[in-house]
Amino acid sequence: MLATSIKNGMKNGLKFCWFLIKIIVPVYFIITVLQHTPAMGWLTMAFAPAMGLFNLPGEAALPVITGFFLDEYGVIAAIRAVELTSFHATIVAVIVLPAHSLIVEGAIINKLGQSATFFTIYRLIAAIIAGLAVSLLGVVLGL
Repeated sequence: MLATSIKNGMKNGLKFCWFLIKIIVPVYFIITVLQHTPAMGWLTMAFAPAMGLFNLPGEAALPVITGFFLDEYGVIAAIRAVELTSFHATIVAVIVLPAHSLIVEGAIINKLGQSATFFTIYRLIAAIIAGLAVSLLGVVLGL
């Protein structure tokens, strides 16, 4: 019985590791490649005003956008790839947590008979409010 539990635990652990690797490695690779192209500069400049509202550098747009379309694991890879400070990473996490995987979860909400548009907008508004609150707290505390 113990041997079976250990075997099942190892099997499930390896499956989950493979799941994480399939997300984190490609995201990290793509963002790292982007950093060596003019596209990164364009993206940074394009999103700098929006990120500035949260006291974030323009590069923070990559993990935020990644989170909106993927899950939190992709955000971790993107944060690491753009090398944000710990406080900036915290702000990004607070923005993404209420509004991650918008397309997938919108489809699920729609299947449940609810308005995917309403819940997506609601989650985005919650993300903005939460991000602004943490950013403001950082300004007050001098972070």
